[in-house]
Amino acid sequence: MTVSLPPFTLVTGNVNKRREAARLLGYEPPWADIDLPEIQSLDMAEVLNAKGEEAWSRLRGPLVVEETGLELSAMNGFPGPLIKWMLAAVGADGVARTVHALGDDRAVARCGLLYRDADRTVVAMGQSVGRILPAPRGDKGFGWDPIFVPDGLHDTYAELDAETKGRVGHRGAAWQALVERLEIP
Repeated sequence: MTVSLPPFTLVTGNVNKRREAARLLGYEPPWADIDLPEIQSLDMAEVLNAKGEEAWSRLRGPLVVEETGLELSAMNGFPGPLIKWMLAAVGADGVARTVHALGDDRAVARCGLLYRDADRTVVAMGQSVGRILPAPRGDKGFGWDPIFVPDGLHDTYAELDAETKGRVGHRGAAWQALVERLEIP
């Protein structure tokens, strides 16, 4: 999707999220590599709002922050927005082994975006329901992409081309929802 959004700075230290946002938007927005503190909460909206407030206090200009989570049915939705820490501890392969040891491979990938300027804060969410494979497959993507298969497909995020991933993925859905919420024609 090539869209027209009001000017903003994408606040992320994750080069993969920056690249994916550029592909989804059809252009590369300015970005700021700011190490935002991430509160430890299972509530994605709470984490997203805290990141948005901290980014606003530093930039004082229109911005977008992102929070992503992977909710595992086998763990009653855990780790959700704490997936970054679980990946750091055990990697995608360890997440897959844990899920399959517990016997329920269902998962929900979520992405939240928060746009903030001097006049408003707009939050948009996207999700993709799917399952976790027993072992990683594919060499595209990042994080847990090699173990997540969206419902209705046979390929992991890491096996999908960028266009398909953008169409079926949680991040693409979140950016589309943000565009709609900002009421940009």
